Amino acid sequence: MDTDDAFTWRGAAEAPRAEGFSIVSLTRQMQEVLRTGQLDTINRLGAENSLLYHLIAAYRKQWSLIIDLIQQAQEALVGLQRALEHCLSEEIAAERDWLAFGGPNDEGWI
Repeated sequence: MDTDDAFTWRGAAEAPRAEGFSIVSLTRQMQEVLRTGQLDTINRLGAENSLLYHLIAAYRKQWSLIIDLIQQAQEALVGLQRALEHCLSEEIAAERDWLAFGGPNDEGWI
């Protein structure tokens, strides 16, 4: 066997079949690549969608807790306002009673 025959024989053994170069085969391979890419994209988008769903649920829960906290703070402020009003009215009543009882005089306390 001379070197040309060995090269030809090896080249023929390693060469792809003629079918590998057909338009139909290339179209099928491209469709498979596109399909695989689409499936990967669909799987990735599905995972992202699931993550976003869980994040939205967590944010809704946090928002609900924030609203509850705001309502509790508002109720506390209303309670503080009422307590302050009550304290002021009690102070006014105490001063009025004190003045009615005699209040301060020249000698100090009664």
